[in-house]
Amino acid sequence: MTYSIDSKIIIVGSGVFGLSSALNLVKNGYKNITIFDRTDYETEKYSPLRSSDSASGDINKFFRIYYENKTLYSKLAIDALNIWEAWNKEILDLSEEDKKRFIDDDLELLRLSGGLRINNEPNLVGVELTNLEGFTELGLRDTQYNINSKRDLVRAKLTGLDRKLDVVRDLKKRNKITSISGTLDSIGRMIKADKACYYVKILLEKEGVKFIYGEAGTLKNPIYSENDKTEIKGIKTSDGLEHKADLVIISTGSWTTSLVPQLQHRIQASLANIVYLEIPKSRQDLIDKYSEYPHIQWKTTSSENDRNEGFYDGEGGFAFFPNTKKEGILKVNTRQVKYLNPTKVGNEYISIPSTLGEERLPKSVIQEAKEIFMIIAPDVVQLEGVKVRSKLLWYTDAINSDFIIDFVPNYKNLIVATGGSAHGFKFLPVLGKTVVSRVLGKSDDYTELFRWKDPENIFIDNYGLKATNIEKDERRNFFNATFVEDSDLVFTKEDLAKLDTIALK
Repeated sequence: MTYSIDSKIIIVGSGVFGLSSALNLVKNGYKNITIFDRTDYETEKYSPLRSSDSASGDINKFFRIYYENKTLYSKLAIDALNIWEAWNKEILDLSEEDKKRFIDDDLELLRLSGGLRINNEPNLVGVELTNLEGFTELGLRDTQYNINSKRDLVRAKLTGLDRKLDVVRDLKKRNKITSISGTLDSIGRMIKADKACYYVKILLEKEGVKFIYGEAGTLKNPIYSENDKTEIKGIKTSDGLEHKADLVIISTGSWTTSLVPQLQHRIQASLANIVYLEIPKSRQDLIDKYSEYPHIQWKTTSSENDRNEGFYDGEGGFAFFPNTKKEGILKVNTRQVKYLNPTKVGNEYISIPSTLGEERLPKSVIQEAKEIFMIIAPDVVQLEGVKVRSKLLWYTDAINSDFIIDFVPNYKNLIVATGGSAHGFKFLPVLGKTVVSRVLGKSDDYTELFRWKDPENIFIDNYGLKATNIEKDERRNFFNATFVEDSDLVFTKEDLAKLDTIALK
């Protein structure tokens, strides 16, 4: 089926995949695009500290280009970086009226923080060696610093990056760890996710893209052609209105399987174990201190081939995100069981996000996050009145972590763009290029990489998606967890008594 630049295109979902789809369609001349979403992002500004519950709407994400030896992803990240850097300058040229639409005046989208990938092994683990091989292939090996290499440590000192290793020295001293191996990544950057999404929304509005939110933006069901059930004529929304379209793109993240059941065993919703800690504004010294920290990954770089069903179960480890000087919010992503919410849709059970204003995470996640903050930021957790903040965000896990951007089989004009798998956000500027390729009927390396695949032909199953009867998996059922109470969010005397003995897991 062919589409003209005047074809009416509906995109359901305004997270990273939906925004990128619209952005790249507009760049290619398409003029008639409407984005529908159940969340009013004009009001919520994509902020997780308001009522946004999209995984795209987080305070920050980490930009990286290392992908072991998957150079297609690395090259796509480099392409995206060029646009990110341009946006980081261009956002300052917004009109004063547009600038006021943001939550605050901190309009930096991208910050060169660096990234530490570290482990308690004496030598670099296998996946790190493979990452370095990938950097060598890209001609970027010198951007990586082996923290146990004398040559690389000298290079770090000469380039001013040695300060990013202070945290390693602190961890060794405070936690009495005899050996830490790993790599300092000088390319790594922090992306302000919520502001980036909102900025792209403004760009799209200027190009004539329409946004419809709330009940009027909530997909109830597709509208099929009376004569051909493989042809979708548009969508019906929860307010009862029908919207005609020549092409429908579903990009609703972790809700996508509930709207496109054919995606079962290809993607599923899993709980992102994300916890925040806000440094009081009165302690600008600490805000400044931790804003200079790198992004830290502790024991999170296990090879995809080594991941077991349930992904994080039993492996330990975490990701730490430094704050910005304006907002002062630290964040950790703990490495625990990835909880599911099995829900019956038709005759099958699939995992669907459970949010709707509920912010209680499992107590085990909060406790582990508190311990991580106690290890990384002990001077913050001891401040009076400081407590962690929980937020329910759900990731969209794809069976082998490859995105799915393709026409749904047996439908002429229905595309899905989904499967972020906790690494999609950095590609916001360029994900939609593959959507455009699909619309134009063109083939390239990325249409092949992101094609609709048969799960039975996929060897790597990172998240146990081939498993059946997820409703019987008591261990991963979200509602079987013990949930946090308000009293669990504070750092008690009992917690702080462990400061001198608590250790990295």
